[in-house]
Amino acid sequence: MSVTTDPPSPKPASTSYGNTSNNERYHSIGAVPDLDDWQAKIKRLPRIPAVKMMNFDQFKNRHGLENGIHIIEVLRAGSGTRNEINNSQLEHTRQAQDHTAESPDLQGTWIQRVRIQSEPITRYIQYVAGASGMDVTRPWTFFRPFHFFIVFRSKMKEALENLEETWAYAERLESSGLKQTAMVARETPRAHDEKTGDKIDEKKEAEMDPTGPEMSSITALRHMRCFVEFVDKEIYPLFERFRGSAPQKVRFGDLWLLLKYDEMLYSPPEGEEFQSSSQPLSPKSKSMTQTAWKLCGEWIPTPKDGHPNDLGEESQEYQAICYHVDHDGESYGAVKHVFKIQYFEGERDITSLPVYPLRFSKDSEQIFARLQAQGERFQSLIKERHLRYEGWTVINTPTGKLMTDFKTPEHIESEVIIDLAEGYQRYPACKPEFVRYYLDSDFWSLGEDNIEIKHWSDAKRTRLLHSTKERLVLGDCSFNRNFNNWLKSQPSFQIGLDTKLTQVTGDDVALFPRRLMAYVLRERKFVMVDIWSLQPVMAHTNAFRDLKIKPSHKRTVMSLVQAHFKREEWRKKHPRVELSQDLIPGKGSGLIILLHGAPGVGKTATAETVAQAAKRPLFAITCGDLGLTPSEVEEALSNITRLAHLWGCVLLLDEADIFLSRRGITDFKRNALVSVFLRVLEYYSGILFLTTNRVGSIDEAFKSRIHMSLYYEPLKRNQTLAIFQTNIDRLKRIEAKRTEQPQAEEWRDPPLTINEDGILDYAGWYFDSFPEARWNGRQIRNAFQVAFSLAQYDTRKSSLDTWGNGPEPEDEDPAIGPVLDWIQFERVAEAIDQFDNYLQEATGVTDLDAARVDRIRADDFDYRRAAPRPRYQPVRLARGRPADSQLARSDRYRSSVGSNPPRRPAQSWGQMAGHVGQREKLPANQGGLYEPGHRRYKPGQGASGSRPPRRSQARGGNVVSTDWDDEASTYPDDPQRMEEAEYNDASYGHGDDFEDDDRY
Repeated sequence: MSVTTDPPSPKPASTSYGNTSNNERYHSIGAVPDLDDWQAKIKRLPRIPAVKMMNFDQFKNRHGLENGIHIIEVLRAGSGTRNEINNSQLEHTRQAQDHTAESPDLQGTWIQRVRIQSEPITRYIQYVAGASGMDVTRPWTFFRPFHFFIVFRSKMKEALENLEETWAYAERLESSGLKQTAMVARETPRAHDEKTGDKIDEKKEAEMDPTGPEMSSITALRHMRCFVEFVDKEIYPLFERFRGSAPQKVRFGDLWLLLKYDEMLYSPPEGEEFQSSSQPLSPKSKSMTQTAWKLCGEWIPTPKDGHPNDLGEESQEYQAICYHVDHDGESYGAVKHVFKIQYFEGERDITSLPVYPLRFSKDSEQIFARLQAQGERFQSLIKERHLRYEGWTVINTPTGKLMTDFKTPEHIESEVIIDLAEGYQRYPACKPEFVRYYLDSDFWSLGEDNIEIKHWSDAKRTRLLHSTKERLVLGDCSFNRNFNNWLKSQPSFQIGLDTKLTQVTGDDVALFPRRLMAYVLRERKFVMVDIWSLQPVMAHTNAFRDLKIKPSHKRTVMSLVQAHFKREEWRKKHPRVELSQDLIPGKGSGLIILLHGAPGVGKTATAETVAQAAKRPLFAITCGDLGLTPSEVEEALSNITRLAHLWGCVLLLDEADIFLSRRGITDFKRNALVSVFLRVLEYYSGILFLTTNRVGSIDEAFKSRIHMSLYYEPLKRNQTLAIFQTNIDRLKRIEAKRTEQPQAEEWRDPPLTINEDGILDYAGWYFDSFPEARWNGRQIRNAFQVAFSLAQYDTRKSSLDTWGNGPEPEDEDPAIGPVLDWIQFERVAEAIDQFDNYLQEATGVTDLDAARVDRIRADDFDYRRAAPRPRYQPVRLARGRPADSQLARSDRYRSSVGSNPPRRPAQSWGQMAGHVGQREKLPANQGGLYEPGHRRYKPGQGASGSRPPRRSQARGGNVVSTDWDDEASTYPDDPQRMEEAEYNDASYGHGDDFEDDDRY
């Protein structure tokens, strides 16, 4: 390509695109006429179908009348162009020096403006854009980055192809010298295809000649050929340049060429330096800021009218309107965010921009793989709903702004429920707002440059012959057309189209954020959580089987729970079918179970294991979570019960006696609380477990609202031993998993040896020796934790004097592993007994006696001591006698009034004191106060702890009887004494009989 200014020769050397061998002749204008005629003569100057490269001075000044006018004039700007423009604005119209310009130095310059001085080209520009009414006789100047040339490139090429088809034959005739034939061909365009002879479609020809001969001629063909070739060779490569990842820098004016629709964009977290390709990326990034985006719009600063500032100024900014994908609880959608890039001089590193195409990043493939995995995890977690979370909560939006609803992060270790709809209902400010657009209409912004194009008489600019203002294309429809083309391919973005995305596919999966709204079951509130800290809930397959409670209670609970869940599933499938037996629809359709008894006998564990066995979330609440006033309690309880039923939870109200307490005459506040609770229970349709150890204080109105009340007796001997065995088995599993895990040499502990038979032997002896101080289930679990720690310490340290004084290697023997046997449990028992005896001395009564006196519980109650209830005997009807006859009814419902003995009345504090005194006189092995001289455990043969004893030796010790039965011979004539052989204490040789059936 050759570049010239205005040399004195009549035929300037210029960049020629297209066939210019038969350009119009260039004639000398001749003698200089009056100034009034200059405008007409200059307009008649021939148009040269070629491209001319210029600096700014040449772009605004012409000299002489010997040369024609190039149809495309290109301003190549450089570092000094801004000063040239400022000088031109001072209107120095005449200068004494010679302005015969040499070819400008193109090194370090770039194409900044393109002036079109061809009426056929401007008409086609107006035609392909669907515009009309524009002045096409004046020069049109387009600015970098030349959106119109790129967006409408294909349509301009189609127009050229039609011109080639119509006028190429006539052009060849003219170039061969057949001028007269060519003139005929000019007036009568070819009506048949040259090669095939097919008749040209008249409709198509009419479409290509919508305005007259200016657009359908050999001149139009040559001009359009020059334009298309110029765009292909000079403009479109600017657009193609940023398709790869080779360029590392970009100019401010080229940002539109860099950022494209449907391309993955990357916004590195603030302050995070890029890792080199040699450093592997972690699957989890520390930053919670959204990094993956796509373009959904842009705002580009337009040059000013009058004084175009297309070279840029500090006040300008480019806005990239991007989006990421999120879920609002109903569907997926796009969330908008605007990245603003302030004007910068020269070129800038692409990766230093706040957002740029991901392909320019180092390790772009690994980053995209991580983002893709994050999006897939996001979608899968929404479907799972019930999960476990261990980590810190999120208090920032995906763009890094602090959310007003969450001030400080919290560390959560709890099961959670993923429910975006409920969460955003609670915190509407956190709900993502999806962006939608209308299809834009075409918009043109035209102006004029106050710096005129001046035509001088000669290179010395002695005389100004003519000046004219060029038409500036400040904005064109290419932006809107490009946006509309993208929007038509994205129905979910269009306003008026009711489309809800239920699944995101393709590379859009990488656009999901890293946080979700979740309800923390333990904290009972919604928070934002990190999706990488969410894990599946660990399944405990044997939890309900390992529960050591009365087997009939197990069967009752499971039958009720399973039946309720089946009814719920049926109700979901058949919502119009009423399954409730209540007269009022929606009332009494829930399942409410009251579990009462002494502390630590398995009431709370029953609800927990039922939830695990049913694979349902456990929603545990306490009275403190509901408030103190009736209005607070009603609002909180209604919300909690609604959520529990919505999520299919097993609702547990632990220590519910606060709201179950008996109403009085004067305490109106308590009465109101109880009334609120009664009303909520009446209409709750889910599963609710109520636990209390103060059952004697409940209001009688609850009796009819509770579907089942189950009494949990104090632990029996076999129960106690079974719980010990369960804890031993669990400790073995923990130790097995610990030894399987790889550990550093300095942290590797020797395996734990468990003297199982010795521990069980001690448990049986303790149960027999201290009936007033028997451990409950919770105490047994705590005893194992403490005993394990004592065993570990006994192995590692020989003296307390070394604690805190640094390591003492001589006190540690890694070859000797820790041993857990009865000795550690004896230490635990001593501490517990000392505290219990001190508390008894301080209060003057035991817990059992206090519960009896306060009329809240009867721990010494034995249902087998009560008189047997009447047994129903089916009537054997005679042949032919109807079952509902009068005789049958009288026989079936024969009264047995007076057969039951009266219940034992409650005892007073004075009577209780007498019983306490009698207990204090009992021998040491039958309970009583702590006396060091009497309380000593003597291990049986083989149970000393030196080595694990055999099971037969442990059973045959001289302290424990062979059958380990604490109730079998108490009431030998009681018909109900062995109602459930696997539950009541029997021979330890059949201790496994306490295990319930596998199906339960």
